[in-house]
Amino acid sequence: MKERLKAVGLGYQKLSDEFTGQGLNVSVPTIKAWFKKDMPNTPRPETLRVLYEILDKYSAEIGDDFNDNQNNTKGVELLKMRAGFGTEGTLDPDFKVERCIKLPQEFLGKVNAKYAKIIQCYGDSMLPEFNDGDYLLIEFLGGRDYIKRPGIYLVRLGDVVYIKRIEFLPNNDINLISINPAYPAFTASSKGYGWEILGAVYGKISVKLGSGFQFASQGVGVK
Repeated sequence: MKERLKAVGLGYQKLSDEFTGQGLNVSVPTIKAWFKKDMPNTPRPETLRVLYEILDKYSAEIGDDFNDNQNNTKGVELLKMRAGFGTEGTLDPDFKVERCIKLPQEFLGKVNAKYAKIIQCYGDSMLPEFNDGDYLLIEFLGGRDYIKRPGIYLVRLGDVVYIKRIEFLPNNDINLISINPAYPAFTASSKGYGWEILGAVYGKISVKLGSGFQFASQGVGVK
């Protein structure tokens, strides 16, 4: 990330000014703390989102091909829609895209990039596996068949979307289970809604400035 800032000509003060223009008070000392060698600070999700918007703007202005020069990368769409761990996320039936993020191919594993999406999620019902504000990699099913086996899924109940561990029941019902024991499991029928599996969670992304993407691969949360 530090190299990217340098590549597009963004010093710490200039970056701080850009944040101010976006309505965020991010000081130069705060930015420097992101790049400390020992225990660097991590920006809040909203700050991180604006940071990438600023980088995209400067990249476009100078014709920067920093990302395009990375070997073996794939563009994965970040959805505007947010999902809920415990809080309720609202379904966007059009699945509008906020931006495209280039990820190394190894992040995707065997998942076809055209079915891969990134969605940010909120709440604490899936702690400690998932934290409030985490970005999850989802393999969208797109009408394709899926194997009804326990796992972490993006599921729709009515117009609400959750990330939950799902157990499939024999009466065409599902049990939605939180990892955080403070939240009891419930069935879709108990909420009175029809359900739809939108996609399967196969990884999560955290961003550590100075180290880039931190990725947890397939198998997340299926224990």
